Amino acid sequence: MTDLVVSDSLKNRREQLMWQRRWKRLRSCWQFVCVCGLTGGMVWVMSWPEWSIRSDRQVEFLGNKLVSRETLYEDLDLEYPQAVWQLSTQALGDELAKNPALLRVEVTRQLFPAQVNVAVQERQPVAIAVADQGPGYLDGEGNYIPASLYSQAVRKTLPQTPQFLGYGPQYRSFWQTHQILIQQSPVNIRIINGNNPSNISLTTDLGLVFIGSDLSRFGQQVQVLEKMQNLPSRVPKERLLFIDLTNPDSPSIQLRPQPPKEKAAVNKP
Repeated sequence: MTDLVVSDSLKNRREQLMWQRRWKRLRSCWQFVCVCGLTGGMVWVMSWPEWSIRSDRQVEFLGNKLVSRETLYEDLDLEYPQAVWQLSTQALGDELAKNPALLRVEVTRQLFPAQVNVAVQERQPVAIAVADQGPGYLDGEGNYIPASLYSQAVRKTLPQTPQFLGYGPQYRSFWQTHQILIQQSPVNIRIINGNNPSNISLTTDLGLVFIGSDLSRFGQQVQVLEKMQNLPSRVPKERLLFIDLTNPDSPSIQLRPQPPKEKAAVNKP
């Protein structure tokens, strides 16, 4: 009798384990079907035209005041049509950040409605620069910005002075350190000519000023210029050839020769 009871118990246990295995397999099958269905449904929904970027009207630029929308849009180099969720915002942002007129770029996707949002922070030009790359502008950190990135109308609103001729990477540190001093100098500095690095010159309201090649003394040279503000009251401007501040401890001026006085006419008796 006891053997029969044990046998029935083992049989019931085996049937229970078989049922559990069947249920697990059935549940796994249903989970697989549900996942496939959801995935297929999502792919189907994502393939709708409403989720695609199909024209430039679906690209929104924010923060650009100097650089035109058309210029920025060309840098994005988008291909159409393209599912908005497939766009690499990082790649788009990195490509747009190569524009020297921009300081920061952030690209985000918008799903409803499908749209690409591009927020930019522009560099602010503070001076004109003429470099090997051509005419352009400088920001406060000495970054060169080609003038071609701005429209003619925008260029008219940008600073026209000071102008830095012959600007190059060798002058970036100088500009970063002294650009505020140049702009706030009591003696208006209109042009910095760096074409001859051995003897840099300034065009100022006092006239032509040579400052040499030692730019570490530029602050002292500007102080000397400030003290010479009354020079035009003592020396006629047309006679001043140049001011030499290569050694600010011993400044000098070079004058044009005094024109000979006309001989008084002799009255005949």
